[in-house]
Amino acid sequence: MGRPPTDYRATARVAGSTALRGPCVRVCYHSPVSEPQHSHASTPRALTLGLALTMSFVVVEVVTGMVTGSLALVADAGHMVTDSAGLLLALAAATLARRPANDRRTYGYARLEVLVVPVHVVLLLTIAGYIIYESIGRLGDGHAVDTGPVIVTGVVGLMINLLVVRVLHGHAQANLNARAALFEAFADALGSVGVIVSAVAMTLGAWRGIDAIVALAIAAFIVPRAVHLLRQSADILLESAPAGLDPATLASAAREVRGVIGLHDVHVWSIAPSFPSLSAHVELEDVTCTEHVLTDLATLFRDRFGVGHVTLQPETQALHEALECCLSPDAARLADDHSHVAART
Repeated sequence: MGRPPTDYRATARVAGSTALRGPCVRVCYHSPVSEPQHSHASTPRALTLGLALTMSFVVVEVVTGMVTGSLALVADAGHMVTDSAGLLLALAAATLARRPANDRRTYGYARLEVLVVPVHVVLLLTIAGYIIYESIGRLGDGHAVDTGPVIVTGVVGLMINLLVVRVLHGHAQANLNARAALFEAFADALGSVGVIVSAVAMTLGAWRGIDAIVALAIAAFIVPRAVHLLRQSADILLESAPAGLDPATLASAAREVRGVIGLHDVHVWSIAPSFPSLSAHVELEDVTCTEHVLTDLATLFRDRFGVGHVTLQPETQALHEALECCLSPDAARLADDHSHVAART
C-alpha cells in the first residue's frame, strides 16, 4: 500500500517540524529547498569520464574510416567528435553552474547549462550537413570498402558508447547538457550498430551503396535531436511553464489549503531543468494565521509538484483591489471567472 496523502488542511510544517493547527502561533516561514540536482559534484565527474572515453576512440575511428573507405564509419566518427565537443561544453557549464549566487546573479549560474545548448545544436547540425553532403555524392559510385577492420572498429565503438550511456544515465534528468550528451552517446551506439550491420552485409556481397545509406541514417537521427534540444532550451529561456506545472492546476490545488480563497497572478518557470520556481498572489480569508497558510502552501507545492523555490504574496480581498493586480500587463492570463469577490465553497 502506498503512503496516505498528506492532509494540508490539518497541519503546518515549518523547516522540517510539524505544528498542529491550533490557535495561531507565531512561526518562522522557511521552506527547506533541496539543492538543485544539476549542481551535484558527480555530474562533472560523469561528463569528464564520458569525454575521456569518447575522445579516446575518435582518432581510431577516423583513421580506420579513411583507410578502409567507409563513409559510415567516418560519419560515426564525426558524430563522436561532435559528442566530445558537446561533452566539453556540458562539463564547462556544469562546473561553472556550481558557483554560488551573489548580489548580481541572485539565482547563481545554473542557467549556464542552458545557454551553451545552442552552440551544441549548431555543432550537431554542422556535422549532419557534412554527412548528408558526402553520402549523396557516394551513393552511385560503388566505392570499395575494406569491411574487416570496419567490423572490428564498429564493435569496439559500440562497447565504448554503451559504457558512456551507462555513465551518463543517472544525470540526464537533472542536467540538460548531460541529457544531450546521453542522447548523443545513444545515437552513437545505434550508429555503431549500423556500421557493423552494413559492413557485414557488404562482406556477404550486398550493394556497396549501403555504406552511404547508413551514413545518411546517422545524419537523419542527429537532426531531430538537435531540434528537440533547441526547443527545450528555448522553453527555459522564454520561462515557459515546465511540463506538469500548469498554473491552473497549481491554483486549484492551492484551494485545498485551509484559509486560501484563491490563487492568482501565478507564474511558474525554470531556472534550469531541475530548478522550477513559482510566484503567486494568495487571497486569504483573513491574515490571522498567514504564516501557517504560507507554510502549508509551500509544503504542498514542494511535495506534490516538486517546486522548491516558492514566492507567495498574501493578500486580503481589500488589498487585492488596492494593488490593482488585475490591471498588470499579464492580467489577460487570469481566468474568465476571476473577480475581486471570490465565491466561498
